[in-house]
Parts: sequence; structure tokens; C-alpha cells
Amino acid sequence: MKFTKKSWGIAILVVICIIAIPAVIFTTNKAKASTAINEKIVAYGIPTDDIIDISELSYDFKSGGYGRIITTKKDMAKWKAYLENPKHEEDNYYITYDKNDKQVRQKKNTNDPQSTDWYYIFHYDRGEVTVNVSVFGNWLDPEDSNMKDFLALPAYSKKIK
Repeated sequence: MKFTKKSWGIAILVVICIIAIPAVIFTTNKAKASTAINEKIVAYGIPTDDIIDISELSYDFKSGGYGRIITTKKDMAKWKAYLENPKHEEDNYYITYDKNDKQVRQKKNTNDPQSTDWYYIFHYDRGEVTVNVSVFGNWLDPEDSNMKDFLALPAYSKKIK
């Protein structure tokens, strides 16, 4: 098959359609998600200078939307103080396994935001942002009376809806 100027033009147009159009759609959707999540964070009452990103805005292929996981400087300080309190010593450790499958008890790094047990998950899908708060692996539900102890821990959990 001999390529003419016309066939090269069509080939370039096809490549542009295959690459450029999805890239524009992806970029536009990511910008919308970023704006919506940032607005929700502000509405939630979290000051922007208090935010520590655990996972920056990214597309979640499992749930089909954009997500951002954050904690706050205030929550990091409260979490560290909570774990350093002798009453909560057991919560300051997690269990891992060595190469012989033997349990190893390791102390949590309270200076590393990636290690925190208190965080907020903002999820954007189809124009709507949902917020979930996790404390020690428990998703906080303000309607659940069993969650009162956990709801009192994070600095900004009072606005969960």
C-alpha cells in the first residue's frame, strides 16, 4: 500500500482522535474532580494549610472515580498524642510477618503521614463528592451509636454526613 498525502493526513487524524480526544476528556474530568474535592474539603471545614496528602488526586479504576486521601496536621498531632498515652499503648503497634511467617510486633511511626490510622477519603464520581473518615480501620458513621468514641478522635469528624 502506497501512502499518499491524503492517506498520511487520514492516519494523522486517526492518531489524534485516538490519543488527543481521550487525553482532553481525562484532563477535563480530573480538573472537575480536583475543583469539586477542594470545594468539599473547604466546606468540610479543613483549612488548606492544615492538609497533608496521603494519596494525591488520582483515578480509581475499581470504583470508577477520582479519589484523594488526606490527613491533617491537627489530626497527626492528636494521633501521635493518643498513641503515646500509656492507656493506648496496644494501639501503637501493628503486626507484620518475617520471612519465616513469624509474627513481628512493630511500633508505628507517628511522624509519617503514610502510617496514620486517622484519615479522610474524598471520592468524586459523576459530579458528586462523598467523604469517608477512617479511624483505626473503622469507617465512621455518625448515625451509629457504637461510633461515638471514634467520632471524638479526628479533628474534623463532626461534619460527617
